[in-house]
Amino acid sequence: MTWKNRLIKALLWALNPEATRPRHSSVPSSFLIVSTTGLGDTLWGTPAIRALRQSYPDSSISVLTSEIGFQVLEHNKHIDELFVLNSSTFFSLLRFLPTLKRHQYDAVLIFHTSQRMVLPFCALLEAPQMIGTGGINKDLDFLLTKALKNDYQHEIARRLEIVRAVDAYVSDYSLELITRKEEELAAKRFLDGHGIPEHIPLVGIHPGAKNAFKQWAPECFIEVGKRLVQHLGCQIFVSGDHSEAQLLLEIASKIPGAIPIAGELNLSTFTALLKKMTVFITNDTGPMHMAFATQTPTVAIFGPTDPNLCGPFHVKQATVLSAQKTCMPCLKKKCAEPFCLLQIGPNAVYDAALNAFHASKI
Repeated sequence: MTWKNRLIKALLWALNPEATRPRHSSVPSSFLIVSTTGLGDTLWGTPAIRALRQSYPDSSISVLTSEIGFQVLEHNKHIDELFVLNSSTFFSLLRFLPTLKRHQYDAVLIFHTSQRMVLPFCALLEAPQMIGTGGINKDLDFLLTKALKNDYQHEIARRLEIVRAVDAYVSDYSLELITRKEEELAAKRFLDGHGIPEHIPLVGIHPGAKNAFKQWAPECFIEVGKRLVQHLGCQIFVSGDHSEAQLLLEIASKIPGAIPIAGELNLSTFTALLKKMTVFITNDTGPMHMAFATQTPTVAIFGPTDPNLCGPFHVKQATVLSAQKTCMPCLKKKCAEPFCLLQIGPNAVYDAALNAFHASKI
């Protein structure tokens, strides 16, 4: 046990000795789900949240999540209450503690968290059950009442195993991302503002990613975009966040008529726009999972990450193009030049996009 975790255990015992002792389980009627990381991570939990609600329709379900997680789950009908961590994790948790203790949760379900303080905080809630996957909790598994085996399985399946541990019945694996009528109208206004007729097919290109080792070369996206415009007469959108504005502008400026979208649409409005797209071409990143959730035909480009763990899961309209790792061991976040992605050429992506386009018309 690291010195940090020894300190956490000692502090927990000092604050409340019961927090570090085994607790008796009971039939749960109130749940706290913990999912405090990224966009894709949050979406992966939506099938499990739905299964929990369907299995316990009269239960109370709360979710402790991140700021981006709030945008994903804000309109989810299966959730009663959201608690949002900001950049100051400790003070956010301190603010929530009295409210969460009053809920007297029967079970805390740890889907995913990267903030070390979250698990000790959850232990202070003294829920009879605290369930998560073993081996991914910064050596804090001793705080769980039940640590599930970390098998080789998709991240969606891993979260479903956690709700199965409280006897939830799983019947639907689809991701859930809700848009309301006002976001549908906002997407329509966006298209009308750019003078795009309804009969023009829309194609999305998402060239960025959180990590450089997941990014296919800009010149490859440009070549694919130019060929699609030439052969399909489509409208290309190049999407990303504010920090990727220069990349988007560089790519869009070299594709006839392409429109860069650098974070000016909120997540819900962009989701509504995704629903209107005929094809979405993307690196392995959060908007890829949004496309899966909206059932938009998607061409997903994978480098060193394993699509069996984090790619499409029970998704029919998705094509994965995956490269083999060229460096052993893989440098991942330290990678300066993703050589493995050079194995995937523009022809393969163009053909996959064309096939997806024609399949959507059947």
